[in-house]
Amino acid sequence: MKTVSDELFRLIKSLTKSEKGYFKKFAARNTSGAKKNYIVLFDAIDKLADYDEDILKEKLDDILYKQLPVYKVYLFNLILKSLHNYGSFENAESKLNELISNIRILKSKALYKEAIKYLKKAKEIANKYYKSKYVLDLLIIERNILIQFPDKNVLENRKRIYEEQKELTKKLDKYFEYSWLSDRVVIYVEQKGDFSGEERKKEIEKIICHPFIADERNADDYLTKTYYYHTHLFYNLAQEKLENVFNILKKEIEMMDSNKHMIEENPKNYIQALINYLLFSNYTKKRHVTRETLVKLNKVRKRWENKLPPSTIIQAKFHIANTEMLIYRKSLEIAKGKAAAKRIAQELNTYQKEVPAQAKAVLLSNLCSFYFTIGDIENALKYNNMLLNDSSLSFKSDVINLAKLFQLVLHLELGNYDLLEYLSQSVYRAIKESGMMSEAQEVLFHFFKKALGYNEKELHEAYDELHYKLKKLKDEPASKSLFVMFDFISWAESKAKNEKLYTVMMRKKR
Repeated sequence: MKTVSDELFRLIKSLTKSEKGYFKKFAARNTSGAKKNYIVLFDAIDKLADYDEDILKEKLDDILYKQLPVYKVYLFNLILKSLHNYGSFENAESKLNELISNIRILKSKALYKEAIKYLKKAKEIANKYYKSKYVLDLLIIERNILIQFPDKNVLENRKRIYEEQKELTKKLDKYFEYSWLSDRVVIYVEQKGDFSGEERKKEIEKIICHPFIADERNADDYLTKTYYYHTHLFYNLAQEKLENVFNILKKEIEMMDSNKHMIEENPKNYIQALINYLLFSNYTKKRHVTRETLVKLNKVRKRWENKLPPSTIIQAKFHIANTEMLIYRKSLEIAKGKAAAKRIAQELNTYQKEVPAQAKAVLLSNLCSFYFTIGDIENALKYNNMLLNDSSLSFKSDVINLAKLFQLVLHLELGNYDLLEYLSQSVYRAIKESGMMSEAQEVLFHFFKKALGYNEKELHEAYDELHYKLKKLKDEPASKSLFVMFDFISWAESKAKNEKLYTVMMRKKR
């Protein structure tokens, strides 16, 4: 495959079905005799799975292919123009851009009364959807109109605009502070998975004690409440307080449901909140909520399928897949789990690079855990290797560290003792250096080191001891997060009792 610029390919692939349909109508109206060539090129690129100009050449005639660089640039800009027109009826920002353009035209024609009518309408929309930047622009325009078209209340009106500007800057300062506090907590959790390091822990506690985050009453509108919920959500997530996470998500979705216009404006955020709610209803064993949310999420996804970017729909698809695998692994529904895993494997192959890295990392880990639980070591190893060999997933350090540890378990199960001896040392160093070593991991590494020299009887006794030690650590915070990701305690028990892991987990389930 040639390494060439693929911006046009990525732009076309980002379009929704309705956006693609609109573009073709727009191109037919707004291009001259070459319009057919633009649509031919658009369709040819749209049909490609990956951008490859050798394959593209076969789909184009010689004249079009020889002028391909020129056609690509023009087509790229033509798509952007069509999206600008299409978007005029799609969201608040597009409506505001159109209104502000009309206001400026009317102002330039000295039609000030008419301009003010549009300005009032624009301010209502901007305030309704928390578009502070637009409110600021509109206040500046309103001041300029007032100067050019003064009335008897000019001083009072000018003072009103000044007071609105001052109040808006205070709001903006508050929004920026909330977003910065929230972003820091989210980034810590996304990158590190917990706050086990003392320095990180102090920084996070300082954020949580900030008046904006400590007291919910300070979050007095939709935007600040969103930041407030996100900050507490990730803070509780890092500490494995799953019940708290579930309750925060519930409150966030209730807030969204009470502000339908914000869902219409940005359905992507609503879908993401439902995905998280689905996940944590499952973690907290609220089965009826899980199934209700799964039905609701699929309905919402289908409703917005043609109006949202494919990337958002793909993200929803794979987050739903993640929850399915968790449900089937914990409920031990083998037949349903196998069917879902087979379908997910096909979808991973179909979408490949389009799958969000965060979802892909967790999904590969869940597939590995599911197959290991049902005794399919070959497939477990396959998905664990896929996770470890994908450099784009290395940012998810908690999942990667689990995969490295799980690699040792898999090779022990397969009897690859020579490989295990080398791996156990390198994996131990890697996790130790990351600063994320829990007591349970220390116990497991000690077991792996000793297990290499044991005979069958000694190994059986070692598993019994491992089970005892891990059970003692089941409530230790850092170790608890490891056991949530995979049930090492049941695994050790199954080996000590010479039973299948599935059998042990099924007995506990009863």
